[in-house]
Amino acid sequence: MVKQGKWDEYRGIISALVTPMHDDESLNVDALATVVENQLQRGVEGFYCCGSSGEGPLLSLEERQRILRTLVGQVNGKVPVISHVGAVRTADAVYLAQHAELDGADAVSLVPPYYYKFSKAEIIAYYRKVLSAISIPVIIYNIPQFTAVELDAEIAGALLTDEQVLGVKHTSHNLYSLERMVAQYPEKVFFNGFDEIYLSALSAGATATIGTTVNLQPERFIAVRDAFRRGDFALARALQQMINDAVAFMVERGIFQSAKYLAGRHLTDLGPVRAPFTPLTPAQKKALDALDDTIRETIAHGKG
Repeated sequence: MVKQGKWDEYRGIISALVTPMHDDESLNVDALATVVENQLQRGVEGFYCCGSSGEGPLLSLEERQRILRTLVGQVNGKVPVISHVGAVRTADAVYLAQHAELDGADAVSLVPPYYYKFSKAEIIAYYRKVLSAISIPVIIYNIPQFTAVELDAEIAGALLTDEQVLGVKHTSHNLYSLERMVAQYPEKVFFNGFDEIYLSALSAGATATIGTTVNLQPERFIAVRDAFRRGDFALARALQQMINDAVAFMVERGIFQSAKYLAGRHLTDLGPVRAPFTPLTPAQKKALDALDDTIRETIAHGKG
């Protein structure tokens, strides 16, 4: 049983926010503010910046700080703001976490240190160093496809006993691992991280999602959650299939390139993804336009 009232403001549909840039790859903070305001109007219930979708590993420390300050200012307390502060160097993660707290983030999240094969003890020490440096909540970020580290109940369990640890962002298809963590730590918040398994993650006990395609189809995620809560599983599955059709289409053209392009299509040009990512071709953009039109039409007619 989830402890009511504990971390409830985080149990929502959270956008893994894209990072707008100018053609020269410099940050476009004006466009960022526009995107944030639009997503708030469409029902987004929180923002997660400088993660995978926001090209976080390709940004400088100063750029990550600037993005967060812009986001906090635009949100103005309406919904939670989570800043990803993960880095290979513990000192960089601590630096970003401390400045995130000073700049008004509600919580921080971080991947384990990557590239080198760090030991379990080294990974736990990295997290504890950040925890001891700040007073705001911390979300552990499990994304083994990028870090080669599976933060399962054994490793995460060493940290989930800490009251400052809000929960886990679980970007993994291992739903058994998710269910085991939920069963052992029901008071924590478990965020689904793969859009394509949102409904399955809800069944495993997740109570929130942080998603790339929330940038362009937040209404569908809200509808899946509402149908799941009502027990209308046939509708929930149909809506999840619509989400997945969009995800599959975007993955074929580059998920991060596609999400950034479509997040700004009706607002403002959000620019390229940062190299070494390759830009979308005109043909790919045309195909994505057709996808976006379909998404918006079905949402407008109440069909998902």
